Amino acid sequence: MGHPLDGTRCGDDLLLRFDAEGLGLHALDEPGAAPLRVDFSAAAIQSRARDALAGQHLSRAVGGGVDVLDATAGLGRDAFLLASIGKRVLLLERDPIVHALLADGLRRGLAAPELAPVIARMELRRMDFRDYDEPRRFDVVCLDPMFPRPGSRARGKKEMVFLQRLLAPRRAGEQTECGFAGESGLLAKARGLARARVVVKRPPREGWIESVKPAFSYRGRTSRYDVYLPL
Repeated sequence: MGHPLDGTRCGDDLLLRFDAEGLGLHALDEPGAAPLRVDFSAAAIQSRARDALAGQHLSRAVGGGVDVLDATAGLGRDAFLLASIGKRVLLLERDPIVHALLADGLRRGLAAPELAPVIARMELRRMDFRDYDEPRRFDVVCLDPMFPRPGSRARGKKEMVFLQRLLAPRRAGEQTECGFAGESGLLAKARGLARARVVVKRPPREGWIESVKPAFSYRGRTSRYDVYLPL
């Protein structure tokens, strides 16, 4: 059975294709490059899930709360890691292509016996966090306003390069003289929904979201987790 987005063009140089390994985002100008997929069985994420996750910065930042809202889910890796240590995670993703890749990864994960118990704790919705209007509150709200930002150059991880190529043209209008308008209002809304804390993931040297100082932070080599208390 195929996928409704099989063959979808994303700009001039990216193509969604569905095959035996699932839905993948292909770079047409790099025919030899592996496509971007969401694969929760991949060695890198499985290694993090096994390797003392309770002591990693992500889980330390989230703390003891069980009900988590991942308000900007992206490719779902942090949500998967949190579900691996028993958190129940609601994932929101506004971009239709990123959502489709993540939904396909969850579908395949749910069919794998070793992943199914973790995936069962993850619920995905296609939604902009700004449109979330349910009365439900969460122990923790996580925000990762997907970096790199428009105007920056993606380096290193393949997924960041793909995501910049996919999202930067569509989000160029969110870059203003005052900063990244796509982040505006996210922190205040998250603090209004969180019972215990809000966790904002940033590149290590990037400024605080909306220039608001966090209560404390956990800084790693590739990411920083800023922790804010509820309003």
